[in-house]
Amino acid sequence: MEYEEPVSRTYQYRKVMKPMLERKRRARINRCLDELKDLMVTALQAEGENVAKLEKADILELTVRHLHTLRAARRLTLTPENSYADRFRDGFTQCAQEVSTFLSTPVAAAVHPAAGAQLMRHLGGCLRRLEGPAGAKHALATATASATKTTQASQTSVPQNVYTPPQSPVSVASSSGESSESSNAVWRPW
Repeated sequence: MEYEEPVSRTYQYRKVMKPMLERKRRARINRCLDELKDLMVTALQAEGENVAKLEKADILELTVRHLHTLRAARRLTLTPENSYADRFRDGFTQCAQEVSTFLSTPVAAAVHPAAGAQLMRHLGGCLRRLEGPAGAKHALATATASATKTTQASQTSVPQNVYTPPQSPVSVASSSGESSESSNAVWRPW
């Protein structure tokens, strides 16, 4: 009489599952290779090459060669995600624009003009520190032009109903030489 050792359930489970998992993995690889083949055949036909039958190794080789060609032609660009600092700066800038927009509306007439000007100077200083030396010139250029308008409007108590959209970086750079640097300037994002 032979004595058989009991087989553990874990061992039985692995014995059954391993081949099944391997089949699923191979199926995934083959499905992706088929999709890659379709994409490569389309791309190569667009470039004038005729490809009839491709093996798996050919598909991978052609894909690598095609990606090298795109990278050499500078058509393959991978854009990195914005860093946390970039996202923070963008959010802070948007918030400063919202504050500036609010302060230029008739609803903000209850805000003391000096307090509004001080707030905008503070936000402008923070933005200059966030943007560095290049951004400081652009922020200062727009600050002096809009500070004059804001100060005059708040002193005459005429409500500003017109919203001025933000300037493009090109127009800000071109107007940076026109404005004089002033420590009392109120920074505006437009």
